[in-house]
Amino acid sequence: MSKTPSLFSAIQKIIALLSRQEKWKWASIMGFAVVASVLEVVTASVIVVFASSMTDPQSSLKYLKYLGIDGDITSGRIIFYIAISVGVIYFLKNAFAAVEVFFQNFTVQRMNYRFKNKLLHKYSEMNYAFHLTRNSSYGMSVVAGDVEQMFSGGVLSLAAILSEFMVFIFLVSVIIYMDPSLAGYLLGLSLCFSFIVYKFLLPAFYRWGQKLQDSGLLGTKKLMQFFHGFKEIILFGKKETFVEAYTTHAKTLTTIRAIHTAVNCLPRMVIEVLFVAVFVFAIAYMSLQHDQPQQMLGVMGGYLYLGFRVMPGLNRIIGQINNFKSVIPYISRVHEEFFIKSKGGKLANEPQLNFRKTLSINNLSFQYLNTDKTALKDISFEIQKGDCVGIVGETGSGKSTLVDLILGLLKPAQGEILIDNTFTVASKQWHQKIGYVPQSIYLVDDTIEANIAFGEDDIDQVRLTKAINAAQLDKLISGLDEGVKTLVGERGVRLSGGERQRIAIARALYRQPEVLIFDEATSALDTETESRLMKTINEISKNYTVIMIAHRLSTLSRCNKIIKLKNGSLADIELSKEVSHG
Repeated sequence: MSKTPSLFSAIQKIIALLSRQEKWKWASIMGFAVVASVLEVVTASVIVVFASSMTDPQSSLKYLKYLGIDGDITSGRIIFYIAISVGVIYFLKNAFAAVEVFFQNFTVQRMNYRFKNKLLHKYSEMNYAFHLTRNSSYGMSVVAGDVEQMFSGGVLSLAAILSEFMVFIFLVSVIIYMDPSLAGYLLGLSLCFSFIVYKFLLPAFYRWGQKLQDSGLLGTKKLMQFFHGFKEIILFGKKETFVEAYTTHAKTLTTIRAIHTAVNCLPRMVIEVLFVAVFVFAIAYMSLQHDQPQQMLGVMGGYLYLGFRVMPGLNRIIGQINNFKSVIPYISRVHEEFFIKSKGGKLANEPQLNFRKTLSINNLSFQYLNTDKTALKDISFEIQKGDCVGIVGETGSGKSTLVDLILGLLKPAQGEILIDNTFTVASKQWHQKIGYVPQSIYLVDDTIEANIAFGEDDIDQVRLTKAINAAQLDKLISGLDEGVKTLVGERGVRLSGGERQRIAIARALYRQPEVLIFDEATSALDTETESRLMKTINEISKNYTVIMIAHRLSTLSRCNKIIKLKNGSLADIELSKEVSHG
């Protein structure tokens, strides 16, 4: 059996993920735990005094002096004062415990929120090529699943363990003070029980945690496939296949969760049996010491309180340790993801960038990660400002890869792409000058205007109207009851292919770009729709530098330069005698 990661190694990973401010928050959680432990000890002491006063009230009179109560007081009055003290102290203890619980939960959940924010920023700085190597469900699972488990199941459990352990240590100290021999017996039982939990239960919880993590990731992947491919699933009669693919992982998930939850309840049952056994042993032990029942009452009262407080606390500690062990796989994955080396995705800052003359592609070569095949080999050509450049080639010839490199999303293996022979395309300033229309349009489940403005909360209505008119969307929108406020549905399912493409064009124009890039923007449309859309594109393109990818040369009839690619190499550059604009 392979060795499972230790609790301490997981804690070290959590500490490495927390900021300095969050580590100070942990110190404050520990401070709360210490104060709560002291209040527990005070409560236990007062209950011992209260139990003793029931048989010998006058012996408890000395404790009332600390409250400023002195003189000739009747036994009934002594018991009354002590009973009131017990009630007040118990109320204060639990009020503080409630504050501690709220503080712990709010602190940990704020850490959860902030860390998700940091991780998403980390992902946003990764190279586009890196994201191409991974299934999107993986990143989604890490952010929404693993991070959530790490904080809600791991960090929160760690906070509860810390708090309960402090209380446990303080209360066990009271038991040692009251009767060292009895405390030794209790300690021996606890060590035996802890050994069993450590040796057998914790490794099992770690393995269950791994299976939960894997089943959750695969389940999310199958769900995405089911909903994203629902149309084809219905048409091809594959409902049962895709439903079963998900339910297989869901069944594994629910089975492991059931075992996990059931086994987590076992320590409580064992601890309750141990508590009763120790209670019986304690009575027998003190009886053999020839103690009178009246002498035993105070000690037994304190022991009962301590037992009823320590045993559930011990059960919670074991339960939280089991929970923590089960989320170690999530902690490990989050740690690995957060400290994964950035693949050069951070954009350069080129404040002086101003596209005036040329876009130069010099000896460009590129190879995707995790593959031996070279996508582009030693490509060189130049685009003048105002050109309309077409890029053609068979599927797999490298057209889209070339555009992604021009966009600055991919980093060349060799060569470079420069603006005016000076500035890199991998800069935010270059991105601000580009309007991009892909073949596969991503529309959010929101309004038309939200999809055109794409990510802007404060929408510029003047720019919006100009973009809509230029993309010839005005006729469509005027015929809708809600106008630009019309919801497009998930991925734009309520719109036709041509309408989705026009929204994408309007989105590109809303940015007020200098360069328009069309990545096979019409290839998924029928001939008539493509013809109408190309008229729109050709009309728009007169005022921009344009780069167009297409399968057919006829689509590029207005371009003054045609770049032909074959098997990742530059096959030909065709110049048109008639320049369409410039």
